[in-house]
Amino acid sequence: MRESKLILLLILFSCTSPKQDKIIVPELHAGFYSNALDQINDKLKSDPNNTRLVDQKLFYCEQLGWPTTCISALDTYKQLYGMTNQLVKQYITYYQRHERYQLLLEVFDKWNEEYGLKKEYTKTYIDCLSRTGNRKRAFNELRQYLIDHQSTDDFVFASTQYLRLQDTALAALNLSKLYKKGTQNELMWEYGNILFELGYQEFGFEVLDDFVKSNPTNESMQLTYARLLEEANRNHEARAAIKPFSERDTIAYLLADWYLKDQMWDSAGLILEKVIEKDSSKRKPIWKAARLYEDRGWFSYSMSYYEHLIEMNPTDTLAAQRIDLIQRKIAYLQRLKFEENKIPTIELQPKKIEN
Repeated sequence: MRESKLILLLILFSCTSPKQDKIIVPELHAGFYSNALDQINDKLKSDPNNTRLVDQKLFYCEQLGWPTTCISALDTYKQLYGMTNQLVKQYITYYQRHERYQLLLEVFDKWNEEYGLKKEYTKTYIDCLSRTGNRKRAFNELRQYLIDHQSTDDFVFASTQYLRLQDTALAALNLSKLYKKGTQNELMWEYGNILFELGYQEFGFEVLDDFVKSNPTNESMQLTYARLLEEANRNHEARAAIKPFSERDTIAYLLADWYLKDQMWDSAGLILEKVIEKDSSKRKPIWKAARLYEDRGWFSYSMSYYEHLIEMNPTDTLAAQRIDLIQRKIAYLQRLKFEENKIPTIELQPKKIEN
């Protein structure tokens, strides 16, 4: 009986789904690798040329994102194995992470001198040249690179490098080639602004408009573009660009100001009233609406807003001063009207007197 139960259990386990029996490897946190690295470093003190330990150290360094202390492991590995392709990749990762481009450039030059610079590293090599200010070498390498490389990614790379090297003309040349391949690349924003600097405003707006339309929800970009349009007196386009974001108070105030600039009083007032309806406890939109209606001569409307400000804050002396000023304006206009009514009507021809 006991043996039959054992057999039954073995059958049940053998029929279990492989997924249920799968060994799950838990995710290891940084502390695990950090502790392991400390232990490896202790062992390397007594046996610095132990290749197995060096390999392990590089593995833990990579898992920890190449902390600055790991450069010694890379150098030790180079002494033991020489400059291998894998080691170059690890040096690149390390130096790029810590932005040590001059040291990375030295590694590249060493690699080129002893083994020849492989094509897969050419772009990284050029990037190091431009980042370290080696302009002449960077320009030469870029020129050679672009002879055989004409893809979209290549023009993105070249444009980025020329922008970093502050060569506007060559950057614009490569950006124009990129623009012909498509208008959605983020560098098109740079291209549009460069065209502005070079005096090609209309084409600059064309480039920016294509790019901005592909990013309709990017508020910051739309606002910057709208300001460029407004500065160029393309006010209708400027307002259209930021109108979708007028729920934000700062955008609403700007939109109202732009309506006022074009003497579109009703539109400006409507924008401000929407802000006030949303939150009537804010002073700024109420004050702006009050001034707008006062300037237009709609005094009763303006007074109601100023009085609301006094209700919110009885010590609001500016609002009290405006109320006093409006009352004096009203009194003056009433006097003018009274005096006007006292002026006799001028007859253009004598009245006929009946006999």
